[in-house]
Amino acid sequence: MYRLPGLSLRAAELVVELAAEAFPDWTPKVGRRPKLDVVGALRLCLCWLRRNMTFEELGEDFGIGTTTAWEYAHGMAEFLAEAIGCPVENLEGQIAGKVCLVDGTLIPTCNWRHRRDLHSGHRKRYGVNVQIVCDLYGRLNACTHAFPGSWHDKRCFDEAGLATILAGCGGLVADSGYQGIDGVIPIKEKSSRKLTDEEHRFNAQVESIRFVVEQAIAHMKNWRITTTRYRGHLDRINNVILTVVGLQALNDQLSDRALSLTRLTQK
Repeated sequence: MYRLPGLSLRAAELVVELAAEAFPDWTPKVGRRPKLDVVGALRLCLCWLRRNMTFEELGEDFGIGTTTAWEYAHGMAEFLAEAIGCPVENLEGQIAGKVCLVDGTLIPTCNWRHRRDLHSGHRKRYGVNVQIVCDLYGRLNACTHAFPGSWHDKRCFDEAGLATILAGCGGLVADSGYQGIDGVIPIKEKSSRKLTDEEHRFNAQVESIRFVVEQAIAHMKNWRITTTRYRGHLDRINNVILTVVGLQALNDQLSDRALSLTRLTQK
């Protein structure tokens, strides 16, 4: 039985099995032995993602050098992104007849001076925009790669090709920032006309369904690297995002929580 930061016992056991299969020669029979075994490298990587620790802190906690900690963290993140990552492209053919909810979130980053497109005017922070897809039960299904934080959710939706990818689903629900998509969205109030009582009731019904995607994002944000500033190079941020979403999706899939839609009707 393994205990890894942020993972249930079932999810941890599965992740360790995948790593053992992927790295059968991690500890060579002859020659120099690695500083950490496979489980130790996984634990270091998950500590980094869960707590957004610096590599100096990780090196001190695990008794290794800063550079070695960096190599273990990014090496395992790359492996996990490939093994359990949930890119939106994988949704095609898997969501027929299923209702999908989509929303965007900002992953904060440092203010990289070579990038002029990271500042989000809406959120007043520097970061990247990621589109999240979940089901009616609030379980994470997939995410897009990172888009500039200055981009609007609808632009990211279009650039990711989500209209085509989600075309075969049983319905799409989003907030009012996705005007023009083929799905259910709240009616936007205009300065020239106020909403009627019936339209207000419709919007309330949409929000009673849509709020679960916000809960799914909140669970993903428990991985602090997506909440506090990501300090690494932006070329590697997609691996981090895919890994975090994949790990949280794995937790959701292996959870003992009973699936119920009663909370939607009680909202």
